[in-house]
Amino acid sequence: MALDRPVSEQREAFTQLLELTQIGMPDHQVEPRELGGVACLRLTPRALQTTREIIYVHGGGYSLGSPHTHRPLVARVAHQVGAAATLPSYRLAPEHPCPAGLDDVLAVWRALPRSTQAQAILAGDSAGGGLALAVAMALRDARDQLPAGLVLLSPWTDLSLSGASIDALAEHEVLLQRPGLELMAGRYAGSLSREDPRVSPLFGRFEGLPPTLIQAGGHEVLLDDARRAADNALAAGVAVELQIYENQVHVFQATPMLEAAAVAIKAIAHWIATL
Repeated sequence: MALDRPVSEQREAFTQLLELTQIGMPDHQVEPRELGGVACLRLTPRALQTTREIIYVHGGGYSLGSPHTHRPLVARVAHQVGAAATLPSYRLAPEHPCPAGLDDVLAVWRALPRSTQAQAILAGDSAGGGLALAVAMALRDARDQLPAGLVLLSPWTDLSLSGASIDALAEHEVLLQRPGLELMAGRYAGSLSREDPRVSPLFGRFEGLPPTLIQAGGHEVLLDDARRAADNALAAGVAVELQIYENQVHVFQATPMLEAAAVAIKAIAHWIATL
């Protein structure tokens, strides 16, 4: 994905790439909905096993992606959990830097019935994982209802890019390299410091967050973002589980051909079932 191309072209290339993940997508119903003034996509698996809801925040470096690009991944998670999932179409950078996306996901959350919130799982991958974590921190600070659990897949938690794994593991990543991360981080941070907890929740306060599952690939450049978030959560007394999948790269769960993806998604369902 050429970094010197207009963001519109980068978005189209990202969309085409993720279309490849539709292979073997489980059967489910899809319907548009609006919550808190934000357009969303709701996925309902064929066999509902629980009234628990998943609110899933898509990745894409805060400037790419949509509920539609991440529909295949979320459909697989929803199928395994047996729960409906809602994907907010939050505003993207650079047109809408932080805190626009954060405000949108908060608006969606606050439009849910309190009974739904109390049982819901707030989840996301990559930038969506970082955004889900930032949303949970904002909810805690506002004394709002927190989700029953957080599920963060390869979360991007540090847009200051201070993790050693960004360079140490760069040889294993095809799509994720420091120049691209710098571009995306600058777009999203806008006028804010990259260490502002709204931008980089790694630097936020973890006390009082709900039980959290973090999954990461052992070869991904954002491995240290996952590790340090888990360490901070543990130090703050949060019930956190970090699962690192050997030899896997960033958001490997989205690649249906990988056995590790199926194993990881089943692990998500198992973890949620224990809450």
